[in-house]
Amino acid sequence: MKENTDLSNQIDAMVNQCQRMNAGKLRISIKREDGYTIEITARRTEAKFDDEFSNKELKYIKETMIEKISSVSNKEAAEKAFDIVNVCQELLGEPLFDSVDEIVNSTL
Repeated sequence: MKENTDLSNQIDAMVNQCQRMNAGKLRISIKREDGYTIEITARRTEAKFDDEFSNKELKYIKETMIEKISSVSNKEAAEKAFDIVNVCQELLGEPLFDSVDEIVNSTL
């Protein structure tokens, strides 16, 4: 039970820091020796930030990049679009693509 109280106190401290700084969002990231990273974000409810997109916006970005991949002959441009598609996939909670070819084949 003590561990839950300690975590609760740390989260309360984060929220208090946000309030003191009048910040809409505060993130902490803790890298562990076992290879895991713990990330916690405290944010004002319903706040919108310029580095975040709605699911609708992410889907539009993803669709646009898939169209670009299908239409470009430049491998470097296709690889950049591929990276953007996979970021969108991850943020939407969808499975990542393994390759540009997989994206092209999935849109045929």
